Amino acid sequence: MGYYSDKFGRSSCLQAGAVSSLSAIIFFAIGQNYWVLLVGSVFDGISFAAFSGNNDALLFETLEAEDKKDQYHHEYGKMNSWLELAGFAGVFLGSFMVTKSLSLLFYISIVPRMIAAVLSFGFTDPKIIKNETINVKHHFADSWLMYRNNLKIRLLSITDIIGAMGGVLWNFQSTFYNLFLPIWTTNIVMSLNFLTSFVSFRLSGKLINKFEAMKVLFYSEVYCRLLVLPAYIFPTIASPFLVATASVSYGPSVVAKSTILQNEFTNEQRATMTSINSFVGNIIYSVSAVLVGMAADRFGVARSLLVVQLLMVSVLVIYYKLLKNNKS
Repeated sequence: MGYYSDKFGRSSCLQAGAVSSLSAIIFFAIGQNYWVLLVGSVFDGISFAAFSGNNDALLFETLEAEDKKDQYHHEYGKMNSWLELAGFAGVFLGSFMVTKSLSLLFYISIVPRMIAAVLSFGFTDPKIIKNETINVKHHFADSWLMYRNNLKIRLLSITDIIGAMGGVLWNFQSTFYNLFLPIWTTNIVMSLNFLTSFVSFRLSGKLINKFEAMKVLFYSEVYCRLLVLPAYIFPTIASPFLVATASVSYGPSVVAKSTILQNEFTNEQRATMTSINSFVGNIIYSVSAVLVGMAADRFGVARSLLVVQLLMVSVLVIYYKLLKNNKS
């Protein structure tokens, strides 16, 4: 899908993702057996693949076409802040609705995805000059050369792939919270993750303007590790709130990394590069999710998630290397 976006355009890839997303939620809503849900999952995967790399590229190139490329970190932060606010509203309201009917929750979710699908057909591609004659083989060969020859792209791509384990942490986070909190409180604390991320995304542009993207990336990770590691090493009732507070670093980290990478990518490989990271990262995630689940059943949720957090320290080491290299 990344190659499709780079070859045939951002808007058509966005439309494919939006229609697939709508199809997925319809199958989930009517799903009465495993196979219907499986079809929904396939469409859900297609939508993530279509959006991965494409949407960031669409935003960057739209700004570039209007000579506003230097505003990317501001616009990217604001765009993602609305996603986090929607997440806050969805988790908060959904936690009450799901107690009445899970199926109803999915049927209601069709409406916003239908609106999104309709809106996607109002997008057009930015006027960026590209080499549209390049074939698949040469396209991926050029993408590999970018990995091999560009230190920033290579190391940040590695952190993206390692960071896929962060998705595992998110999936088990509510289970960890439930060790200390009743379910209704867990829902509220989970929604606070989104609320703090909303605020942090809104402030990301200003932070990057003041301290530079690489510094923001490194110190956001330092802040996160300082809060999260004690929460898992010494699990107490304070742990869920420490983890929720650590999500303040999420917005600046995501915006800073995307800003650095988008400025390093070429227009011909912009979506493909991000999609490759996502593809490899999802493979890591799939394996990690199963292993962490098995470990959690045997050794406990807190211990299993602590091991994942310790592995994530390697990301901090890579950011430090990049920061030193950036200074020199």
